[in-house]
Amino acid sequence: MTHDENRLGRFRPTADGGQPFDAPTRTPRLLLRARGEVSEGVDGAWWPRTTNLTTELHDLISSLTERVGTTERVAFDWNSLSISQRGIDRRDGIQVSGPDPDQPPDIMYVFGTDRRRLDILIVGPNTDADNAFEAMQKAVGLAADQ
Repeated sequence: MTHDENRLGRFRPTADGGQPFDAPTRTPRLLLRARGEVSEGVDGAWWPRTTNLTTELHDLISSLTERVGTTERVAFDWNSLSISQRGIDRRDGIQVSGPDPDQPPDIMYVFGTDRRRLDILIVGPNTDADNAFEAMQKAVGLAADQ
């Protein structure tokens, strides 16, 4: 570990139990339901910038820490590019697994260490901006014209 990595706190848990990541390098294109709102649908929607989702995973997890706490596991139907990238990523204490039984292919499950789970709709990175925003709003129960 270099001096800069140690100073920035990478891969070390924070005092409040947050993930061992620095602040997001790029703000994830993420929309979450209002805190405390209960729904049978998803808790949020994420529109990644690339098909290699693991390259944006730390930024996503940093953004979800307030809702899910420390992330323990992420379950998703990963593509081969994401799996190969994950194989060369530095260890970060997060288990990345394939989908759980009956998990829809476009939903990512993010599990916290305290058994909280967020269900996040993944909007394809090649979706145009208008359609992506509409899909994200619909996923979290917001009318597109609000």
